[in-house]
Amino acid sequence: MKRYPPLMLAPIVPALIVHLPLTGATDAYLDPGTGSIILQMVIAGFVGGLFAVKLFWGRIGSFFRNLLSPGAKR
Repeated sequence: MKRYPPLMLAPIVPALIVHLPLTGATDAYLDPGTGSIILQMVIAGFVGGLFAVKLFWGRIGSFFRNLLSPGAKR
């Protein structure tokens, strides 16, 4: 993990001290388009995952064949 020097984080602390007490309750809502976008992202992730499996199926299959074969080197 990369360690940051304290001087790099120095501007963040005063900003948090000033802005956190000023935050109040927010009036937010989800419009119908939000659910549609979330559904599209889920479907796109699923289809992208299937495409990645299809693309690398040979490597995935050979990995499990080597893993499960009795004469595999370990």
